[in-house]
Amino acid sequence: MWKWLKGSKTTQGLARNEAEASSDKPNDAGLEEERTPQPKVIVITGTSGSGRKSIAKQLSTDLGLPYVLPYTTRAKRPGEKDGEHYRFISDADFQAMLGRQAFTQSVRLERGSYGIAEHELNEALEQHGAAVVVVNHDGLQAFRKRFGSQAIRIFLYVTKEDIRLREEREGAPPEVIEEYLRNYSEQVVYKKESDYLLQNIDPAATLEKIKGFLQEKK
Repeated sequence: MWKWLKGSKTTQGLARNEAEASSDKPNDAGLEEERTPQPKVIVITGTSGSGRKSIAKQLSTDLGLPYVLPYTTRAKRPGEKDGEHYRFISDADFQAMLGRQAFTQSVRLERGSYGIAEHELNEALEQHGAAVVVVNHDGLQAFRKRFGSQAIRIFLYVTKEDIRLREEREGAPPEVIEEYLRNYSEQVVYKKESDYLLQNIDPAATLEKIKGFLQEKK
């Protein structure tokens, strides 16, 4: 396991046991805190249509870390399933969650509202010490503000023509494709704010590059 991922319950328990066993030694007061890394959030962002969700899900599987599924009010697209692609809820339910401050981060876009549930993120971090999320630039800012350098920012992009071809191949509605292309220039300018920037031409190669980058994190 990579050093910075040693934040799971098992590792935290070992750190506690070691601290208790060494309690008669001087300067042990902060031993557990020193040995247990702060939770980290792998934040996948970038341009719409760049394959962010697919990369995030596969990265989650490969690393054995939870992918925190977003809630959304937008309509399902052909082939999408509740609990697999998003947690699809009504506008009323979304607003109720907002009222309870149930979201770590939320945003309203042209096609609907999106949000990451606070309790699901916290559960993932408590159990595994790290989690994977997909957000837009506003979400990235929110995670960076909350977690600081523990929010690892990975920006994915492709060309506008790649977006069109990919979305057409996946059967996306024409209005969604046009929305992605219309917002491309506004989204791609934020790539400079990332910790790691990748053009997602070959998803398999992209995953290996991301894992290599993460392995170097402290």
